[in-house]
Amino acid sequence: MSAVPSGASRPESSRPESSRSGSAPQERALRVLVVDDEPPAVAQMQWLLEADPQVGKIHTASNAAQAKHQLDTRRIDVVLLDIHMPGPSGLALARELPGDDAAPQIIFVTADAAPAVEAFELAARDYLLKPVRAARLAEALRRASDALRPAAEPAPDSAPQRVSVLQGDTTVLLDIASIRWVQAQGDYARLHTAEGSYLLRIALSDLEEQWAEHGFVRVHRSSAVNLHHVRRVLHRQGRMSVQLRDPAGTEQEIAVSRRLMHHVRERLEVHRVRGAGRGGQG
Repeated sequence: MSAVPSGASRPESSRPESSRSGSAPQERALRVLVVDDEPPAVAQMQWLLEADPQVGKIHTASNAAQAKHQLDTRRIDVVLLDIHMPGPSGLALARELPGDDAAPQIIFVTADAAPAVEAFELAARDYLLKPVRAARLAEALRRASDALRPAAEPAPDSAPQRVSVLQGDTTVLLDIASIRWVQAQGDYARLHTAEGSYLLRIALSDLEEQWAEHGFVRVHRSSAVNLHHVRRVLHRQGRMSVQLRDPAGTEQEIAVSRRLMHHVRERLEVHRVRGAGRGGQG
């Protein structure tokens, strides 16, 4: 974990919300509550938040009781919630929060991946593993911000649901959700579905970036998988692989490179949390 500047250790940011990015309306700046019983963790998180243009006001609490007081007396958009704390845990606090549209978005932050399954049931917006990276935190805050946006206002740059591919002299419109995994083949990507495979002229790195919202994650320099089709994750002798569902009943296993194992684990946790928020799908 990187060193935290001394100025980041103050218990609450006094920077006004309007001092954030001048192009963002004041009402869009997120009001964030950090709940963690470890002062170094609070200071580190506050330092990361103060560098994020999505964030306006930052509040802190060191236990569930303080957090409830903050939530009762302030308007909070996002709660960055540690799980293991003296007294009531972060999971216990999350259970007490209302489940209506006025409730803040919950992002669990913990060094322990074990409680993730229980966290999924609480419809958390995200689940971050310590030490938290700035880019990963920004992604979680963006998702929380999108969830807070009024339903009548569409999210910008919505990802397409279908892609056109050539099959001989015919153009086929393929549902992205039906693509189980993707294999790099030079300047092309081979899209594998239950019915067959199709070539699309796109680099695998570009495909992963454009289709991340559809659940695609890079698992190897030459392959990416759709997390919606992952049946199980296998660990053998320090190696990792994912097993895909197949309507025909066969099992297909795709190796995960050592370099990408941590990234894949993170995306799997996020995918499960978001699936719980949609009613347990995925």
